[in-house]
Amino acid sequence: MKELNPLHPVRGRAWVFGDDVNTDVIHPPSFFSLDREVVKRGLFHEFNPELQPAIVPGDMIIGGRNFGCGSSRETSIQSLLLNRIAAIVAVDFARIFYRSATNNALPCVSFADPADRHRIKAGQRIELDFDTWTLHTDADDHIALEPPGAFVQRIWRAGGLLEILDKREKIGSG
Repeated sequence: MKELNPLHPVRGRAWVFGDDVNTDVIHPPSFFSLDREVVKRGLFHEFNPELQPAIVPGDMIIGGRNFGCGSSRETSIQSLLLNRIAAIVAVDFARIFYRSATNNALPCVSFADPADRHRIKAGQRIELDFDTWTLHTDADDHIALEPPGAFVQRIWRAGGLLEILDKREKIGSG
């Protein structure tokens, strides 16, 4: 079987949120659209309309408990991906949000020690190292993260669940 892509470190700024950030906060219903630019612009719009234009590719979301709670609509995941959010690091995630993010190859990683989330400041430069499962900050903090299971990592490396399923189908039809 072909070797999957490694998970390379990602670097960007931290956008810090609290507990119970729901999918309507991440991407409000007023931005549901088939137009990708509309979906992209909706990211956190009702929370702070100036946030989305300030995001640059590689930035990461830092969250508290129950990140992504609420509806199961994938527009929140699509908006995060369209804005090229590199990863979300939180205390924990709503199950359906985590599954949807994983299926779309958006890494969602939990803090090994939930108290460490308070060590990250808004706007701070951070790097997520997938080899050591460590979040490094520009203040020289090294924060341990909880590595997800091997299958989740495989989905991320493949570029999403559909990529794995497509490869299996091609292998079996040979």
